[in-house]
Amino acid sequence: MIIRAWSLIDILNMTGQLIAILNPIGAIPTLSIYIINMEPEQLRRVYQLVGISVPLLMVIFAVGGRYILQAFGVNLDAFRIAGGVLLMGIAMETLMAGGPRAVSTVKEPEEFVLVPIVTPLLVGPGTITELILFSALYPIYEVIIASLLSSAFTYAIIRFSQPLLKRLGSNTLKVLAGS
Repeated sequence: MIIRAWSLIDILNMTGQLIAILNPIGAIPTLSIYIINMEPEQLRRVYQLVGISVPLLMVIFAVGGRYILQAFGVNLDAFRIAGGVLLMGIAMETLMAGGPRAVSTVKEPEEFVLVPIVTPLLVGPGTITELILFSALYPIYEVIIASLLSSAFTYAIIRFSQPLLKRLGSNTLKVLAGS
């Protein structure tokens, strides 16, 4: 398969937009709360779960997102509004609780990696909406390639989050993440 130059530009454009919406740097402070005292084997499982679930969810929503919305009778505008309401609810819960939920009871990565780290923090309403929009505007293979590239970038940031956190500090990461 030969990818034309304009297709490559579209793929890189989508990849950049997806990385900005995924915001893996913004997930580091929250992730670090959960993994601060983990053993190396548990950390490996955390990174493995992120590395598998982020691209899997992105490809699922890129390929089937429109059909999922149609099956439930939801149009794209209603989905955007619902996504905004969901994000506002998560923000209010975090503000009222004084931060992320208590993590002292977390024993296994499966208890926190998929929710809240992978979704809604990384693959949340914004990412899902963007994937559905991209799949309506571009050939699906381009959207899948962009999804996989942005997932690989996200995995690399999450995988090396602890050295980044130690070197830059949580306040610097918060500024870089825009949070």
